[in-house]
Amino acid sequence: MINVAIVGATGLVGETIIKVLEEEGLIKKIRLTLFASDNSHGKLLTIGKIDYRLTSLNEDALRQKFDYVFFSAGDEVSKEWAKKFVKSGSIVIDNSNAFRREKTVPLVVPEINCENIENTPKIISNPNCSTIQLAVVVHRLLEISDINKIIVSSYQSVSGAGRPALSDLVLGTNKFFDVKIQNNIIAQIGGVEENGFCTEENKIMFELNKILGTKINILATTVRVPIPYCHGESVYIKFKNKVDINLIKSALRCSHITLLEDEIAFPSIVAGTNQTYICRLRLVKEKELMLFIVADNLRRGAAYNAVETFKRLIKFEIKNK
Repeated sequence: MINVAIVGATGLVGETIIKVLEEEGLIKKIRLTLFASDNSHGKLLTIGKIDYRLTSLNEDALRQKFDYVFFSAGDEVSKEWAKKFVKSGSIVIDNSNAFRREKTVPLVVPEINCENIENTPKIISNPNCSTIQLAVVVHRLLEISDINKIIVSSYQSVSGAGRPALSDLVLGTNKFFDVKIQNNIIAQIGGVEENGFCTEENKIMFELNKILGTKINILATTVRVPIPYCHGESVYIKFKNKVDINLIKSALRCSHITLLEDEIAFPSIVAGTNQTYICRLRLVKEKELMLFIVADNLRRGAAYNAVETFKRLIKFEIKNK
């Protein structure tokens, strides 16, 4: 049986990883250990009909010899512990920003660049939630033509910032955010960096090209909006060549994308799904396309992507035995 651990099991993404593992029928096929904060140490978490005891992360964990470890506890925890687990023999699937810019660490969206895990790297990074939903769409469009430029404006739910941020939305407080997010928007996610773009914008602009292996000119604006789940993205794409709207529609119809031609993709409907939804498709000129993308940030943008990576790793391991 495969030994699997989740670090950050009581966080929003950790909880969603557990849900996706259940839905995929994987819980019964693995031996699962759950790590959480010191405050949760010793508590029980029921999954299906089985009680799992939550444990705080410590050096004893490294002696348990896990095959795979999901990290969803933030940058600092990943930086401190991920490589320690690697040294003890684990493969790490990390949902933080800790290793995404390291050249030797693949940034994986299984539907796009699954070949990057064939050699079984010891750390695999999950891309940023807002990058993943954009990447799966752009990847399909690159089959039609090279792309010169992308301008994306994101409308990101508060759950992308974690449970304390979600609490601010529900309770009308500003304990996490500097201002109240209820009935408000915050037109900056993360600090402003040297190039004038904020942290979240730079993540999108760097990560998309790394995933796709491209050098597209990407400009991003990221905004926090007062909804609990799902990120929306308004996207402008300038192709290198003339494109046909019917070819575009054909390319975007696939197993992991839902194209809505006469409907709007509402977050209230998209939440809880693993699909990337597209609506408002407009060919402005022969080389220019506009569209709107919506996906569940906790699922498509985090947990589902991580679990799909895990499933592909298992397949490669079985294949290579």
